Amino acid sequence: MNAAEYRAAAERLLAKDRDRYQAITPYDFRKAEILAQLAVSASISERAEARAQH
Repeated sequence: MNAAEYRAAAERLLAKDRDRYQAITPYDFRKAEILAQLAVSASISERAEARAQH
């Protein structure tokens, strides 16, 4: 997955949770937090890869 896909997955998870419960459960918040961290890491890797190609 790339950074945008990780971010979208986190957003979908939180939106689904709000639609169901009107509040974000701690479990789903933690999953979204992990996805957001993966998005940041992927973004850094993608940027480094892009710089290496130039």
